[in-house]
Amino acid sequence: MFLLRIFAVPASARVCHNRRREDLRAHATLGALSARPTSMRCTLVVQGLLDWPSSALAGVAKAAPALSRLLATDASPTREPDAVVATACRVCGLAKQQDWPVAPWLARAAGVAVGDAYWLCADPAQFLVGPSDVRLGGLVGDLDAGDAQVLVAMLNGHFAGDGIRFFAPTPAHWFARADPPPRMVTRPPEAALGAPMIPYLAAGPDAARWQRWQNELQMLFFEHAVNRRREGDGHVGVDSLWLWGGGSLVPPARAAARIFADCGLVSTLGRSVGLDCLPLPAAFSALPCAATCVIWLETTRGDDPEELARIDRAWMAPVERALHAGVFNTLELILTGRTLALAFRVVRPSWGKRWLARIASQRASSPLARLLAEGSAN
Repeated sequence: MFLLRIFAVPASARVCHNRRREDLRAHATLGALSARPTSMRCTLVVQGLLDWPSSALAGVAKAAPALSRLLATDASPTREPDAVVATACRVCGLAKQQDWPVAPWLARAAGVAVGDAYWLCADPAQFLVGPSDVRLGGLVGDLDAGDAQVLVAMLNGHFAGDGIRFFAPTPAHWFARADPPPRMVTRPPEAALGAPMIPYLAAGPDAARWQRWQNELQMLFFEHAVNRRREGDGHVGVDSLWLWGGGSLVPPARAAARIFADCGLVSTLGRSVGLDCLPLPAAFSALPCAATCVIWLETTRGDDPEELARIDRAWMAPVERALHAGVFNTLELILTGRTLALAFRVVRPSWGKRWLARIASQRASSPLARLLAEGSAN
């Protein structure tokens, strides 16, 4: 005997009587994507969204209903304080060592012979000295190549007996090779940007020695003619180096077959580990790949609801339809800010849950504001 369960439908709810027609349309518009096997996993990253004001995040349900529905399916997302760096490493198959080991792979991408040594990113930085603390004001990105090489030569002469050697394959991004490998944990610069530096300084058994060396760096830069000339010309001087992303070159484990992104850290890392990194198309429906992929979106810093609406139309709603249609059965949706990433695991819902989602009224609020509030309270 078959039982038919009757659900009470509110009079205001909009009931869809053409579910099969909509599913067929979803398959057709996805084009070549529909050929993917149902065991497919898709990773979708939205960089920068968690830096939006809480008032804007509270309105996600109105501006981006598909995104809001996807987020609501996982009430306990995974939290990652190293945000973009950790997310980029994971999708590229790079396991955490003491740090997320971006330095050797970025150095390799820049043409440095990395070998099996331990490397740190050593980016030229500006420090802001206040009445009660020192803050990371930003990274110095306008050095010319000649000045960078002069400063690196000065540092290598000073630290020649300490097992450290500096390299500047590009003026804005330097690297330090350390022997023996230091026992310390660092934080990426975006996490510390604009904040008091003490909570973001290196930690671990060798951290005190490296902090002492960082004090020496500041004195060397303060007295150098390159800095005096730059400041006289109205440019920001190099106050020190921000050391982060340490590790050695360990081959990646399982990673995505392809990454779609508009440059940035994930593209550089991906190419360095040997992944296929392609430009981000205008919308999900234009993706050409037929294998597991990572889609990396970036938001502008602000609170523009129209930007969220565009992302929802071009990416979130098609992704939701593809998930429901069985194009893939698992979606990893990752939202990042400077100091936090939230990873939501979304699995393909049953037909009953999809039907209820179609007739349910729009959610009153987004879980994002609540999750961020809980994170700041911990």
